[in-house]
Amino acid sequence: MRLFIAVPLPPELTDRAAALLPLNLPAVRRVQPELMHITLAFLGWTPDAQLDAAGDAARAAAAGHRAFELAFGAAGRFPVSGRPRVVWLGVAAGAGALTALAGSVAEQLRGRQLAFDDRPFSPHLTLARVRQEATRPEARTVAAAVDALGVPDLRTWVDRIAVVESILSPKGPRYTAREELPLAAGEPGGRFRAYSQPEWGNAVAEVPVDNSDRHTRDSDVRGGRPQMGST
Repeated sequence: MRLFIAVPLPPELTDRAAALLPLNLPAVRRVQPELMHITLAFLGWTPDAQLDAAGDAARAAAAGHRAFELAFGAAGRFPVSGRPRVVWLGVAAGAGALTALAGSVAEQLRGRQLAFDDRPFSPHLTLARVRQEATRPEARTVAAAVDALGVPDLRTWVDRIAVVESILSPKGPRYTAREELPLAAGEPGGRFRAYSQPEWGNAVAEVPVDNSDRHTRDSDVRGGRPQMGST
């Protein structure tokens, strides 16, 4: 099975985030709000027998952190200059707590000898990806729109993380939470429901590092070819 560990986001936030980009923006593949989350660790293909160990790692990591408020800030793009590939929202309030939580998840996975993508954590929420076949004028239009994008107050309370299974299909990924783990001062919320595409304040945001390909092997399939998924 393909797994990742993530912070689930409420639909009232993801619906607003998905609506930020102009409707007429060309050459982008938008992330559906039902698929938005913040990836803490991407395990990729994992033997079924290691699912319990992944859940134990997430549980141990979550137990060491209190619930916290998370707010998104300015929009940006990867790369920061030239032809854009990914459009994202940076994290403002809560970036330190989120980074510490991701570090604990990574530490617990290493301690259980579970393989995962061990690149530095870069907190951001992916809004869209620019299509590879985009023309230069289209790419410039996307870049200009992102640079001019105003971001309203988008915040939520993070009180749990989830171990999520991703099932690929030509229509896009299907995510199912195999386990949800509450943070120390939080209670587990509603179950991270199974969903499939297209059906599943104001502070200065930290500029994330370009790890935009971390889900390349996992999230989105178009015409039998894996594409980058949301992070």
